[in-house]
Amino acid sequence: MVSTGDPEIERRLRLLRNQGMDRQYENELVGFNARMTDIHAAIGRVQLTKVQAWTEQRRRNAAFLSAHLEGVTTPVIAPEATHAFHQYTIRVPEGRDELAAALRAEYGIGSGVYYPIPNHRLPSFDRAVELPQTERAAREALSLPVHPSLTDGDLERIVAAVNEWAKAGA
Repeated sequence: MVSTGDPEIERRLRLLRNQGMDRQYENELVGFNARMTDIHAAIGRVQLTKVQAWTEQRRRNAAFLSAHLEGVTTPVIAPEATHAFHQYTIRVPEGRDELAAALRAEYGIGSGVYYPIPNHRLPSFDRAVELPQTERAAREALSLPVHPSLTDGDLERIVAAVNEWAKAGA
């Protein structure tokens, strides 16, 4: 706990406790995310016993998506690597935001653009460098549902929606 009468210190501490941001994805400085209650810890201990099964299901879901999606670039996993698929992020060369909007509005499928601003462009890092592949990835990356609660029908619906959108744009 911190107590201060200085508004500048208060703002800085509030930024630090929330990953350095006041507005989502606009990190002003490098901060932290260390907010956990005892109840969260108790729940987490139980969930830890389920992580391996959830991760295996995520991998199966990701394998299905990778095998069936068309018109987008699916994740590439190095042969010596094992992916947990916390997120399943595709690359959409053209129209990423339109695809996300269509998935939501027409199909009721959520998706996410988790890093819309390349890190080197954030005020917290503020690097005057040209990173064209990073800029490209920020424009193209879209994460699709991959969580372990997806049913076979959910996966088929995601594939059908993405493929239909990709074919319409071809």
